Amino acid sequence: MPRHHFQLYVIAPNAKLESHQHPESQIGMVFSGELKLYIKDLIKSLRPLQDVYLADGNIPHGAFNPLSEPMIGFDLKRITSALPSEDVLLTLSNNQDKITHLPCQSVKGSWFEIVMMKIPSGYSIPPHQGEQEEIGFILNEKLEISIENEEQFLEYGQIYYTPSKVLKKGYNSSNQDINLIKILI
Repeated sequence: MPRHHFQLYVIAPNAKLESHQHPESQIGMVFSGELKLYIKDLIKSLRPLQDVYLADGNIPHGAFNPLSEPMIGFDLKRITSALPSEDVLLTLSNNQDKITHLPCQSVKGSWFEIVMMKIPSGYSIPPHQGEQEEIGFILNEKLEISIENEEQFLEYGQIYYTPSKVLKKGYNSSNQDINLIKILI
């Protein structure tokens, strides 16, 4: 079984995801639209690109898209040894990225960190090796990335993955800022 499962998804207008549970802990975020989340007998609305939900393993959770437009977001499931979290909703706060030194928004949970930032046009993400595994994706344009000297163009809808201690770097060759989201696990 893989250590984690990541997916980008679209939830149809007015669709309901019935309450369910699984052994993996799960985190997720909304990019556009709205999602009402049901966790631990609580109902929480997720604000796009601001809130991250956390459902610990074996905790019933479900969701509802109350709008007449699709909701777009991501979730990540992973078996963890982390202690159960008191929080089911975390909010990103202003910060500075440790690698790029660019302004970012981030939030840290017991087993993950999410970092969201704008990569300026013409900016190079310096070569670096992280202590954590990293999953990343962009919300617009194309980002040149190099992982262990393998070059690729990352587009919306694609993800990259790097194990810990693997050399990676990037470059924004577009004429627009690129919105990058990194999940460190």
